[in-house]
Amino acid sequence: MAWIRELEYIRGFAALAVIAVHISMNFTLIPVVGLSGLLNAFIYIIAHFAVPVFIFMSGWVLALRYSGAYLLRTYYRRRARTILPPYLFFTALYLLIPVEGAIRIASLPGPGAAVEALLMGTAAYHLWFFVVIIQLYLLYPLIIRGYDVFDRAGAALFLLFALLFCQVLWNVGAHALGMFAGADWYAVLARAFPSHLFYFVLGIHVSRHTGWFRSAVESLHPVGVAVAAAAGALLVGGVWVVPMLLHGSLSGATLAIFCVYRIFEPLYYVPVIVLLIMAAMRLEEAGGLVASSSRSFGEHSFGIYLVHPLVIAALTAIWASLTGLSWTDWPTYPAEGRCAPEAGEMKKSVVGAG
Repeated sequence: MAWIRELEYIRGFAALAVIAVHISMNFTLIPVVGLSGLLNAFIYIIAHFAVPVFIFMSGWVLALRYSGAYLLRTYYRRRARTILPPYLFFTALYLLIPVEGAIRIASLPGPGAAVEALLMGTAAYHLWFFVVIIQLYLLYPLIIRGYDVFDRAGAALFLLFALLFCQVLWNVGAHALGMFAGADWYAVLARAFPSHLFYFVLGIHVSRHTGWFRSAVESLHPVGVAVAAAAGALLVGGVWVVPMLLHGSLSGATLAIFCVYRIFEPLYYVPVIVLLIMAAMRLEEAGGLVASSSRSFGEHSFGIYLVHPLVIAALTAIWASLTGLSWTDWPTYPAEGRCAPEAGEMKKSVVGAG
């Protein structure tokens, strides 16, 4: 259970990456493909490690807390109490106060729109994560039993590689089906649990073999892991940035580019996960103000994740009123990036520590 402390740092890193994604995603509003647009597109892509990291940690924590005999009724009641109230509340909030575009008060949605928002996580651009994690919570008792069968047979690594292969096929297939059958199909498949199952089971594996994993991480040189993560970032970022340079817009993002990106992304996310664990271990060992601040941010990452779109929208409105600048102007991005994490942490009391 000692690793729980390090998990808080990793949560903080992932929360910062989520904020970076949802600030830099507005690069599509920049009218001309220049340095600002390319830089924000690159940040947008490489910061997408956030959700895989959150999924990985969810598998890790669940396997720590529910590793022996436990009552299914107790498990499901605790998971429901943890995830459903905030999801329902913030779905309702973001349906009434949309955060895409200008912040405003919307009219009451119809029953169909409300049900769709709940099932697909479309009330705001970040709530789709809850659709995935709820499925994994529901299936965890079956997933952990299946993992234990392979683990007892000494085939846990085989299972992980098989899941990685299947996950890549699933995500590539989602893009292909979305291209030929309609974007709605992609939206459904991208939110289905197989799209992130590998990272969830990887977290379970680390929980089951914490001693071995910790020794393996400590045996790695941080520079080598950082180089691997940087190479992965250049790889997945380049898949998007190069077509923008060649075509002058995202119109060059063909099906092949989406598929290549999906094939390459695990080669980036796995070294990033290891690198973040290394950083968390160093912070925990060093202590001090930086460590305590990072840990505090991570402890409140759940609340920050929920409220940060509202914070970004409010900051955008304030920034526009003070400067007359918008997402089409490059100074908006560093200004939002500087203020959003601090403002998000100030709002953490809205939903508690999570």
